[in-house]
Amino acid sequence: MKIAFLYEHPTWSDALIAAFERRGVALILRNIADLSFDADATDKPFDAAINRINVMPSSERQPQIVFQTLHYLNWLELAGVRVINGARAHFIGASKAMQNGIFSALGLAHARAIAIYRPADALAAADNIGYPVIIKPNIGGSGYGIARYNTRAELAEAIRLSALDLGIDRSGLVQQHIESDGYVYRIEVLGDQLFYSIRQPINEGSYNYCAADGCAAGASSANNHDAIDHDAIDHDAGDFPARDADSPERIEAFSPPESIISAAINIVRHCGADVGGVEYFIDSNTGAPCFYDFNPYSNFVRNGESLFGFSPENRYIDFILASL
Repeated sequence: MKIAFLYEHPTWSDALIAAFERRGVALILRNIADLSFDADATDKPFDAAINRINVMPSSERQPQIVFQTLHYLNWLELAGVRVINGARAHFIGASKAMQNGIFSALGLAHARAIAIYRPADALAAADNIGYPVIIKPNIGGSGYGIARYNTRAELAEAIRLSALDLGIDRSGLVQQHIESDGYVYRIEVLGDQLFYSIRQPINEGSYNYCAADGCAAGASSANNHDAIDHDAIDHDAGDFPARDADSPERIEAFSPPESIISAAINIVRHCGADVGGVEYFIDSNTGAPCFYDFNPYSNFVRNGESLFGFSPENRYIDFILASL
């Protein structure tokens, strides 16, 4: 079987590719940064493809790659290629608005949000939601472009100064600000099973809670106006030391309730993904989980074997080979 491995981040997939090689699985490596494809081809270029392409904007690549990737994944599926985390999962992973729609459809608690594409519309949206609000790009990640506005006057001034960053496609969310219990929780799913679960303390001034190797590469920081969250999370909930990207001990395994595991599996399924991560925090006012992110490519935590007692890469490969 010819298996393609689609990737683009400089380091996110190195350990996984090496693990495939150790297992004797020959991959056809496709760096999406160099992608062009014959749109008129009638034969399948390969039997299956593993999509490990993230949608997070970064300084190392042109933003149009995001949309070229979406065209390519749809084209592969039309050609009959089995794609692990195909076009639907990829699109929903890119769209904060779509993720909110999934959470709402499943009846799961989440931060209320209004999608906009004109910065001037942020005022009416924020008036509807109530201050403080979070404004973020619809396509983003690792805290990219996120800003908090405490008052209408602050937001009006930011609009006047053209300071709102709505990201690479100029669409964004005006989102309810919710106080958390001081942690980001993440559940990774393989198919309909729990892969692993971790939590990290929320750190004031840091917005990148990705736990994968190389995650800090090219990540952007949040904007001004007391930008407080990764995705609607209150960093004022407590005092935490600055996050050190080389300190995996700050990431810890935990055992989530079965109800939250089931919710995460349901989210991944409804997003059309084979594998994926779901992030949430605990609303300090209600004590209930508040879901805020679906990520179809955040599968590997640093030092996973020491955290969990198994190799996440090998377990991922077992799942992939059984799925093809």
